[in-house]
Amino acid sequence: MQEARTAYAHAHHVKHLEEQAEAWHRATRLADYLAAVRTHAAALPPGEERAEIEEWLAFAATHLQRLTETASAPKLPTPSKPGAADLAPFLRSWSPYGPRSY
Repeated sequence: MQEARTAYAHAHHVKHLEEQAEAWHRATRLADYLAAVRTHAAALPPGEERAEIEEWLAFAATHLQRLTETASAPKLPTPSKPGAADLAPFLRSWSPYGPRSY
């Protein structure tokens, strides 16, 4: 059972790591996109179209800030206490309910 708990915690950490990496990729792609839109907006003459783009950029920058905070704060999460069903995939042919539960 201890090996199954260790494997469960490892799988939880790997899943969290992959989620953090994906959040970082989303934030990076969005930052690149916003930089391109800013360049485009700067080339526009003052007016309604430019103002609308700048308003949208302000919203997008706020959203990007939240994404960046999530993606840039990596830490090892504490997995929740696993139940029998959580441990079952890590027990191979053993039952999580004990030796006589088949």
